[in-house]
Amino acid sequence: MEARIIEDRLLWNRFVAASPQCHITQTYEWPEHADASARGDASPRLGVIDEHGRLVAAMLLVRSKAQGVRAPFFYAPRGPICADPSSPALPLLVAAAKREARKRGAFLIRAEPNVPQDDTLWPKALRGLGFRPTSHGIYPRGAWVTDISGSEEQILANMSASWRRYIRAGEKNGVRIRIGAGESDLDAFYRLLMETGRRDGFYIYPKALFRDMLDHYSTERAARDGTAEMKLMLAEHEGELVGALTVAVLGKWAWYLHGASSERPEHRKLRPNHPLQWQAMRWAKARGADFYDWRSIPDVLKPGEDLYGVYLYKRGFGGYEHRVMPTHDLVLRPEVYWPYTAAVSARRALREWRRRRGARATPDGGGAAAGGGAE
Repeated sequence: MEARIIEDRLLWNRFVAASPQCHITQTYEWPEHADASARGDASPRLGVIDEHGRLVAAMLLVRSKAQGVRAPFFYAPRGPICADPSSPALPLLVAAAKREARKRGAFLIRAEPNVPQDDTLWPKALRGLGFRPTSHGIYPRGAWVTDISGSEEQILANMSASWRRYIRAGEKNGVRIRIGAGESDLDAFYRLLMETGRRDGFYIYPKALFRDMLDHYSTERAARDGTAEMKLMLAEHEGELVGALTVAVLGKWAWYLHGASSERPEHRKLRPNHPLQWQAMRWAKARGADFYDWRSIPDVLKPGEDLYGVYLYKRGFGGYEHRVMPTHDLVLRPEVYWPYTAAVSARRALREWRRRRGARATPDGGGAAAGGGAE
């Protein structure tokens, strides 16, 4: 077996799509809509090729920035991918990752494998290769997943009665769902997303990121390069945009990526996001997906926690909680890593203190959506 940089997009994406650890964040194209410093060769795609020429392990390393640190670090979002962590392929892959990261001046490799939290083989294998678990994760460990492998009648039957009623009421109330196309639809989506971000208090990425994602995961590129296919879906009522989302599918998995909704009372009464999500599920199912990943849910599932209201909304569509194993760090430069993690811990403790203090002062305040990111 040999570890090397993989430049064949089709080979890479087909391997990711077929893996039980399949995730869109390990596709070849993922860094191409990130910060400019992470694009192209700056984010190596490392793989292990066996004696038959097959790709048997892979790890996308996204070049990342850490607040207050000049040196970069490399992040494997929902990676590495390897069928058997006890096989010789994983040590070869990690050794190659260390060489590439050190060559590029990195102080850290951070991995968040798409492996269930109760797995016992992966933590042991990573510890044996020098990784250490950390609470400084980038993506939330928990997600809500709806099984869409059955018939549409079965999927609907697993939802709450209210959610089924809101879905069926959509067409009756004049809500129309369509797939977006072109710059004008992207503009309308982004305006609504900005409105949603201001209302719910979460960061909105520049519009160029969404344009790039729709381009990198277009139907044409999915067919040519084996990558994910992504669509912008719009919910309209009497010619006005009342809700929108982006959804992507790769292999047996689909992901709800971004969502926006109108805050106008007459629009909220229509509950357009229920039929919008249902049509996204139907679109993903038609493309071979068996699972619809809603992504982030709170670490603690109880009222008052951030994202709890979002969790209740997702739970209404039926499904199950999916949590992955903790984040693991491979320290390359201890003199940089330890002061950095100490500073991150202090900042997080201060934020949490302020959040809890604010929650006590305003007990009726609503929750806010949040995204992961490096500090």
